[in-house]
Amino acid sequence: KDKFINERYFQWETPNSTSQDSERGKNIIFNTDRAINLHLFIRKYKEIDRKIEPYIYIGKGNTVEYEGEKPITVKLELEHEISANLYTEFTKKV
Repeated sequence: KDKFINERYFQWETPNSTSQDSERGKNIIFNTDRAINLHLFIRKYKEIDRKIEPYIYIGKGNTVEYEGEKPITVKLELEHEISANLYTEFTKKV
C-alpha cells in the first residue's frame, strides 16, 4: 500500500508488527509532537534482472493521518514537494 498520493503526500504502511500502542507506533503517529524526524527512502522495484535496486532519499515527512492496527497505514506530508519527473517515475506503470 506504499504509494505517492501526489507530489506532496505519500502513503506508507508500517511493518505488520507495529501497533498504535507501541512506542514505535506512537513515534510514527505523533512524530511532530515527539520531535521525531521521519525520513522517507523508497524504491520502485526491489530487484531488476536479479540485481537489488537502491533506495532513493525523498526527504522528511510528517504524519497527518493514520488508520489501522498492525499494520498502521500512515499519510505523510512531505517537507518538500517532489519534482514532477520523480513523481512520474514512481507512479507510471512500466
